[in-house]
Amino acid sequence: MAINNLDQFCQQFKALLDQKPDWPELLAKGRAMLGELVSNHDWFKDTLSRLVLDQVFLKNQWQSIDPNDIQLYFSPDKDFSVRAFIWEPGTYYPIHDHGAWGIVGALINQVRERKFARVDDMSDVNHAKVKQISDATLSPGETTYVLPLHDGIHQMLALKNQVAVTIHVYGAPVRKGFIHYYDPHFNTAIRVYRPSINKKMLAIKALGSIPEDWAKEVLLTALNSAEPDYILDECRYSLDKMGDK
Repeated sequence: MAINNLDQFCQQFKALLDQKPDWPELLAKGRAMLGELVSNHDWFKDTLSRLVLDQVFLKNQWQSIDPNDIQLYFSPDKDFSVRAFIWEPGTYYPIHDHGAWGIVGALINQVRERKFARVDDMSDVNHAKVKQISDATLSPGETTYVLPLHDGIHQMLALKNQVAVTIHVYGAPVRKGFIHYYDPHFNTAIRVYRPSINKKMLAIKALGSIPEDWAKEVLLTALNSAEPDYILDECRYSLDKMGDK
């Protein structure tokens, strides 16, 4: 059956995942399915309309890391999610990695995708050297993919001075809580968090720049609490910075 709406896609994609295919099969069949979905954008009209006219729908959008991320579907068993990304022309979104594999399809207007590879030894969490390894233009109906962590570094850009929309299918994350933004000019890798916890992470970083006992005590208290690993890692890094002063 041809896929022409989101419900059909999610049902067929879930059936594919239930077969537990290896990655080449999942990628080939998943891209074919997504290619069908993004060949026509009629099914997406309702989402755009609700984002503009339905305040409840808008407020219920999950606050993700990316401000242009629109949540469309989360599978109950957390096997996969479907999101739309809206890309503004002339805006270079940061080069970034991903916490999961993803299949991406162009839905409305063209997008440019540049892929990058890490060329450093990855020994310093704040240092990274990346080089561009591909440069492609995706038209509606065409797809690409990303892999988790440093194997999925890329950058998206709307073309021809037109707002573009892409549809992304992501698998279960292998790393939660943050992604990296990469700057090839300064050779940096910066952890980026969801808005709901970003203020906390900024405060941890600020404490690490204050070589005083009270700041160290706050960080040690946080380090001994039941926080996710990525928060504890930031506390450790801030304490190490404090020790260097």
